[in-house]
Parts: sequence; C-alpha cells; structure tokens
Amino acid sequence: MSYRWRHISRFVTVAFLCLLHSACGDNTPWRYNPGPPGTPTGLGAAAGNGQVGLSWSAATNTAAYNVYYATSPGVSKSTATKIPNISSTSTIVTGLTNGVTYYFAVAAINSAGESPLSNEVSATPALPGAFQQSDLEGTWYFNILVNGTGAAWMRGIATIDGSGNVAITSFLDSFGNTTAPANLFTTMTILPDGTVSQSGSTDFHGILSANQYRDMLVGSASFGGATSRVIVILQKRVPGITYSSSDIKGTGQLVAGPLPFAYHQLASGADQEWEYATGQVGQDQTVKYLSINAPTPPPLPGAGNKVVTLSITSDGIVTETPNAGVLPQPTALITWGVMSADKMTIVGTATGTSGAFILRIIHFIHPPSIPLTSSIYTLANLAGAYDFHVLVNGTTPLWAYGNLAIDVSGAAAYATYLDSSGSTALPGAFTLSLDQQGTLTISGDTSYNGHLSYFHDMFVATRTDSPGVYSLNIALKR
Repeated sequence: MSYRWRHISRFVTVAFLCLLHSACGDNTPWRYNPGPPGTPTGLGAAAGNGQVGLSWSAATNTAAYNVYYATSPGVSKSTATKIPNISSTSTIVTGLTNGVTYYFAVAAINSAGESPLSNEVSATPALPGAFQQSDLEGTWYFNILVNGTGAAWMRGIATIDGSGNVAITSFLDSFGNTTAPANLFTTMTILPDGTVSQSGSTDFHGILSANQYRDMLVGSASFGGATSRVIVILQKRVPGITYSSSDIKGTGQLVAGPLPFAYHQLASGADQEWEYATGQVGQDQTVKYLSINAPTPPPLPGAGNKVVTLSITSDGIVTETPNAGVLPQPTALITWGVMSADKMTIVGTATGTSGAFILRIIHFIHPPSIPLTSSIYTLANLAGAYDFHVLVNGTTPLWAYGNLAIDVSGAAAYATYLDSSGSTALPGAFTLSLDQQGTLTISGDTSYNGHLSYFHDMFVATRTDSPGVYSLNIALKR
C-alpha cells in the first residue's frame, strides 16, 4: 500500500473514532441524547399515619422520577428534601410527623437531565380516625376462594353506595358462570373499629384495612351449605391512582435492579395444599422463580429461566403469560390479579393444571429503586395489633377470625378467636422471627411461611396445621 493510501486510511479511522467520542481530544464517550424529559402532571396526595401517598401521570421521555417535599409552600429543588430515582408513577413518603402539613412536587429525569417540577400538592399526616360508612363507598374488585364440596374461585367488580348497598357489575367463576350467586354480597355496614357486616348474613365477618387508602376488605363466611367456606378479598379502586408497566418490572439499573417478590397461595378442589414462592421481575417484565415450596413441592418453574411475562392494565389488572419453550411452567397462571393502591400487593385467582382452584397473594419485597436496608423489615415494624381471617382446608373446612397482638420481640398472642365450628378457644401463643426480606418464620414449624408487607400494614402466612390440613392467614394491622 502506498504512503498516500496509508495516510488516507489512517485519517478515516481517526475521523470515525472522533465521531464516537464527540470530538478529537475529548475523553468523554459519545452518548445518545434522548432530549429533555416531560414534566409530570396530575400529582395527587393522600395523607396517612406518618406518611403520605403520592400518585401522578406519567411524563414523556422519562427514565425515573424525583420527589421533592418541604413543610412550607413553594417547593424548590434547591431547598426541599429529595427522594431520588422512583421508577413508578406513585410512591409513599414515610417518616413524616403527624399534624404537620407537607408540600410535594415531582420532576422527571433521564440521562439528559431533569424536568421542571409538577404541580404542587399538600397533605397533613394524622393518626387514623374512626372508620365511617363512606369508607366503603366506591368501586371494588374482588377475589374469592371457596373450599369444601363447593370448591371454586369467583372474581369480579362491585360498587358500594353511600348506604352500603352492593351492586355486582361484573362476575366470573371457575366454571365460566357470569351471573353471581344470589346474596353473594348484600348491604354492608361498617363499625367505627373497621368491622364490616352484611345484612341477612349471620356469619359474614369482614375487616377493612386501616392504611391511608382503606382499600382492602378481607372477610370470611360459610357458603352454599355446611361444608363450604370462603375467604373474600375486595380491593378498592382509589380515584387518581393509575397503573403502568413501571409498576410491575425492575429498573435494570439504579439501586437494586430486579423487582423481588414473594407469594402465598392456597388451593381448593382437586388440590388443597398451600404454596409459597419467591422470585424477581426484570426490566423486561419477565419473571424468574428463585424458590418454591409446598407440602408436595412442585418442580421449580423455569428452572431459573424467565418463565412468564407480566402485563398490567391502567386500572391495575395483572396477567401472567407463559414464555414460549420455557419449562416447567407454574402449576397456575394468574389471568386476573388486582394490584393494591400502594402498588406493593397483587391478589389473584386461577385454575391450576390439576384442576385445582387457587387464591394467590403476591407481595413485592421492595421497589427496585429503593435499597433494601436493615431498617425496612424489623420486629419493631411487625409489632402491633392485627385483625385476621383464616381459611382452613381439610376434611372439615373452616373459617376463623379474631384479633392477634405481636410485641417488639415477635411474641404473638391471640386476644379473640371464633371459627365456623363455634369454637372460641384461643390458639396457643407463638413467636415470630423476621428476616431482612420480610419473611416470617416460627421456630420448630418448618411448614409456616409468612411475609410482612413493605408498608408493614399486613402480613400473609400459609402453613400445615396438621397432616392433610392446610391454611391461609391474612392479617391487617389496626
């Protein structure tokens, strides 16, 4: 090659490298500039006990969000407290002082920078007041598991008016029926302590969650005869809160990356066992199972591969779709899971491959944008008074409900108890241990699997009560 052509070739190579590095002599790598992020809109706030829930509309061209708050109006980026890198369009700001008014604004961010602040809103955290009838008013999505001779699942949508009258607007059960059974829900009444009853039903017992949204109602009852029992979970659609794919996936970057979860499940019909699993959701909305346990353990779905993909609608309905060629698949796929207002819990029903009917409760362990620290899950977070509902499978199906107190050492004792056989004898006391993932265990009972929710307002547990007797426990903190 002549000197002239070697010189030209070298010039072209250097020019190409210069393009990659923005300019010759600049050591900063060339990066794609996505342009400025859009400004978030529609910011709303809901006050709770020492915390405030925020939700806003997604901004265009956005990778994440920063929340700013202060105790005086006119929130400024330079002086306000900043909560960085929130991957979804909602968050709950904790550690606030009751009685103090806080002012909030949100900015969107991407690699090009940060947007201007959104509209400003204010909220004043306070201790929860007495429950009111108006707390029941609204649109509720429900999931129900029936055990015993009438084993089935049911789900749908109901509205409750200001007087407690319930109208079912959508219904489906495990047999394809689209008409709800007569008197599935009647007129509901709530007492100041959050206890919910239904007209014409002597054994329906419900309790409304005490969190800032008051968006979960858990109940139990007999159904369709003396050998069928039900556990009912209704979740309110809170005005102003919408859902998007960012609520069900990891970030792929920032703090933690994947979105970790744990679920508890109880089956009825062809199979009556509980199931407990852990896993994580990636940035591509695909799910990897990390562990799975049951009295008769199934094989690990996907064997560490991306086994299913999650999708979500704007009103919070989550669906699992199997990924082609990945085996084994889970024994049940959620086709209608309802996300909570705080976006950390999903409740769904499905029919398994064995023909069993299942109720599954999924807890996200922590948002991917929030580092998992030793302060998130402690026994002090667990301590408190709980109202619980239990569904028990076995030869004699049971429901049970009552009150449970847990102290700062994890010691738990029943204050009240009633089951469908009429027994009021208090079960024995026990002591819970809690790890940094929110997992609850009982020493000496390897069948007990529990999990405390991220905001410490509920826990869910499954266990083998005795050979062939399996239970699901849902406890709401008061």
